[in-house]
Amino acid sequence: MASKKKTSDKTKGTTGAKKANTKNETVAENPILSKNPVRTLMFKDLMLQEIVEGLKAEQVDKEEMEEALFLTTANAVLEMVGANLPEELLFMFQDNLDDYITITMINREHSVDLLARFRDGFLEVHGDDFDDERALMEALTAYEEEWWGSPKDFLGDRSPNDLMAEAKRKMVNILYEGEEDRDEEMACDEEEYWASRAFVIRDLWFSSMEESMTNESMPTPQRRERLFMAATNALLDMVVNVMPDFMSEGLFDGLDRNLELSLVNKEAKIDLLKDFELALTDFEREWWNTGVQQLGGKSPNEAMQAMGRKYGL
Repeated sequence: MASKKKTSDKTKGTTGAKKANTKNETVAENPILSKNPVRTLMFKDLMLQEIVEGLKAEQVDKEEMEEALFLTTANAVLEMVGANLPEELLFMFQDNLDDYITITMINREHSVDLLARFRDGFLEVHGDDFDDERALMEALTAYEEEWWGSPKDFLGDRSPNDLMAEAKRKMVNILYEGEEDRDEEMACDEEEYWASRAFVIRDLWFSSMEESMTNESMPTPQRRERLFMAATNALLDMVVNVMPDFMSEGLFDGLDRNLELSLVNKEAKIDLLKDFELALTDFEREWWNTGVQQLGGKSPNEAMQAMGRKYGL
């Protein structure tokens, strides 16, 4: 007989958020999370000075500098993460990210924990003991569809799905508040997508991060560095939480290589990727025009031209 499965063995995937453990347990179990403080330091050395100088050049008021720093940081980190995903995986990541953010928005507005409510409701109805994986997934799928689509008294008799759809509309349009002629169905381009999500994350996180530093006396440069690193590390942890496990390792491998390359370029004042592309172009041109023994000393281009003449091209 197949061993029985418990719901505690299975992570709910539809919302894009992984099951929560304590911070220390999660880091100990996940080597990707454990490297985020190092990635945060790399982001700081790569971006912080440039961001601060850019905000000063834009003459951002001193009172608004930290909020602008947080917003710019969130946008830059999210853009760099997205740049390391192929298109089909990028769409999946963005869907999961939007679910994660909108659930967080609903949790804050209604003082609830939707994922905990879902889990507790499922356990109350189905228990945590199943004959096999298939039985567990069938029960989860059926309960999930019903639970997220039905009104809840703790949400003012609205369904989680309705509130998520409403929150997503607000998030998409956050860059265009006050523009009455804005078409709500108009899709964001890539740049607008990351910017709008950065604005929502600012609204969700910035106040608490700022408050956590209120009672700490430190010079302005150190305070900005502290804020940058706190925001970046939290964003990277969020990316791990919304990513399916099969995507995480590949994305962070690519992100790490991108950070390494960018830091080498910055330190050496060079663009290695551009130089590589130029060298590749030179090599390609030389290779196609260099004689090859198997072609009787002709170059590939010469051999191809001869073949074309043979057939009357």
